Amino acid sequence: MVDTTLAVSDLLKAAYPAQYYGRISEDHTLVLPVYDVWGLRDSMGRAITDLASIPAAGELVALTAVQVALFHAFPARGAFNIAIDAASRTLVHPDRYYCDGGTPACFYDAWGYSDISALPDGSELHALTKEQWQARQDSASTGLQDYVWDHATGTLVEYVAPAVVIPLAKQAASEISGWIATQASMASAMGETFTADMQAYVKAIRSIADGTDTTSTKLPDRPATIMS
Repeated sequence: MVDTTLAVSDLLKAAYPAQYYGRISEDHTLVLPVYDVWGLRDSMGRAITDLASIPAAGELVALTAVQVALFHAFPARGAFNIAIDAASRTLVHPDRYYCDGGTPACFYDAWGYSDISALPDGSELHALTKEQWQARQDSASTGLQDYVWDHATGTLVEYVAPAVVIPLAKQAASEISGWIATQASMASAMGETFTADMQAYVKAIRSIADGTDTTSTKLPDRPATIMS
């Protein structure tokens, strides 16, 4: 007895070497749902009952199982628009999720842009896994985590912004207009004067603020005794 199930399976795989395929629209985008030809279903899980309804493999775009799995998460922009390179019959952005080389990096769901000219050039993009994309999305509840592409290792790493260094002269000027001014007002209101230590502190701060002192690397400690 001839195993007709096996024969049909072999014929399908000969005609369609890849398991998954998609049609190309007139504007060179992928038509959804796509075909699981070997499984005789589409990507929505519906049975394909008429094989004649499937165009020849040479007219379709071959897809991987990983790409088909990415159809289960809708783009943030609300609809798929997956660009096709008509000459090669391949996806322009085969990995869907990308980041650029910025500091921090910008992220792109390339399958959700109505106009892919809004995306950076492909040479400037780095492909991400679904897990990397999702980890960033999940961080939104606690403040969206920034990342940067590490060119040395070819990996995505968390980005920590460098600490903002305030020039010492600016720190000194803020100290004069802030804490010192407050202490002076209190001393005047109470009929008191600054102690010798406080006077020395004020002079030191002024020297830093006006640029006379160019050797200090930090503000001096505030005195323990301020008024007398």
